[in-house]
Order: sequence, then structure tokens, then C-alpha cells
Amino acid sequence: MRVAYFTAGTVGAGHLVRGHAIGRALARHGFTGAYRVFGPPVPYPAAATVDYRAVSLDPLELRDPARAARSDVATALVEFRPDLLLVDLFWAPMRHVLPQLGCEAWLLLRTCPRAWFDGPPDTRFEARQFRRIVAIEPFRHAVIRESVDPIVVCNPDECRPPGALRERLGVADGQPLTVVMHAGLAGELGQLGAGEANARFDLFADDALFPVAEWLPGADRILCAAGYNAFWEARWLGYAGRTRFTPLPRKVDDQGWRLANCAGYAMRANGADTLAASIVGKR
Repeated sequence: MRVAYFTAGTVGAGHLVRGHAIGRALARHGFTGAYRVFGPPVPYPAAATVDYRAVSLDPLELRDPARAARSDVATALVEFRPDLLLVDLFWAPMRHVLPQLGCEAWLLLRTCPRAWFDGPPDTRFEARQFRRIVAIEPFRHAVIRESVDPIVVCNPDECRPPGALRERLGVADGQPLTVVMHAGLAGELGQLGAGEANARFDLFADDALFPVAEWLPGADRILCAAGYNAFWEARWLGYAGRTRFTPLPRKVDDQGWRLANCAGYAMRANGADTLAASIVGKR
């Protein structure tokens, strides 16, 4: 079986990390097929650790059915020959590409503006293109047919031992360890309280830890934005109580909504594992 994950996200690393999370979950569930992540070029050196195919995404080209069929992303996906395509939130670039792939498609949705599903006149949303439309956080919309718990890049038993982070950073036992973590836009680190931290994890750095979530249970305090991955990683891995979230403005994500509406949500499973089990069960 061949599974492709597509994202058009360019702000932050959330879309990249979700693709990686699903790949890791497939491995945990014994998946022996091919899996690859497709999306726009990313500025993070850590992307080299993911089976990632960078493709160009021209909105005007992808809104034209004839040009979309010859686009870079269409060519790359046709060459990969997926049996299943997982579309991460950004459905519009696939609107005129999906028909030529001839494969099953699932749309994964986190919170987004209500107008997200309108689309321009030549690229209207077609729910029938997707076999499954799945909410991956407690977000409601008329197009959503089902939901799973949020997707997290690792599980608690995959985290590093508590002392691993201190050893990595050279921080002595008993010394407070405050980490500021950033995987958003360049230059935003200072908005999270970087001056209060004695360790910085910036995904733009060449030596960035990736995925950083598996190291963070060893921190005494964590400062970060309230993006999808950071928020749900903290809750699933057990360090939300030691984390200070700062919502940052985004066009297609509402971090303030997440803080206000999801703090009481109790995760029962890692959504990546739920999806992986469904995929493996299709073989």
C-alpha cells in the first residue's frame, strides 16, 4: 500500500510535524508500505529527517483544471502512485488534482475560519472528493463527518528519560531549566519570553532537536506559542501544567480559541495511532 500526505502549509512547522507524526504511527502499527510527505519547500533543516518531497504550489495554476493536471505537485503525486492521499487542511490545491490520481482521499481538519470551505468560483469545495472528513481537534463544522483525538508526534513511552534534556544541555541537577520553544515564523521567539529561559529550541537552527516534544518532559518550565502541535503535545505528554502558552496571530489558525476552548479536553488516544490503525486495517 502507498500512502501520501499532502500539505500546503507555509507558516510554522505544524503541517510538517503532523505528517511526520502519522509516519511514525504507521511504523508503530507495522505498516510495511510506502509513505511520503508532499508540500512546499520548508526553511527548517529538520525537514531532512522526514521523507519529504518539496513541490511548487502556484495558486493560479492549481485553480485551472488543465494547468493543475500538469503542475509540479500533480506530477509528483502521479509518479508516487498513492493508494491513499491524506490531505492536511489545505483542500483547494488538490481540487483539480484529485480526479487524475484515482485514489481514496481523506481530509484532516483542525480549527480554521468558517469561510475556509467556500473557495473561489472556479475552485469550490467538493466534500464528495473525500471518503473521510476527519476533525483532528474538537472543532465543529457542517462538513465534518467524524473526529479523532489530536495528532501527536510521539507517545509518552517514547519520550527521553527525565535527565536526558539536562545532560544534552549541560544543565546541572537542581538548577531550574526553563525552555523557550519555537517553530513558527522567523523572529517570533522573543514574543514568547525568551529572556526568561536558559535554553532555546528554535527549529530554524541547524542543530535543532526534532521532534523536540520527546525531550520536553525533562524541562521544569516551557514557554511556547499555542499552535496545534505544541498545545496537544503538552497535553498528551503530560507537561501542560508546566507550560505557558502565548497565542500568536495566524490567518488560518486561532490559537486563542484553542486556549479558551480546549484546555479541558481529555485525550484518550493519539490521533496519529487511530488513523494509522485504520490505514493498516485497509491492507
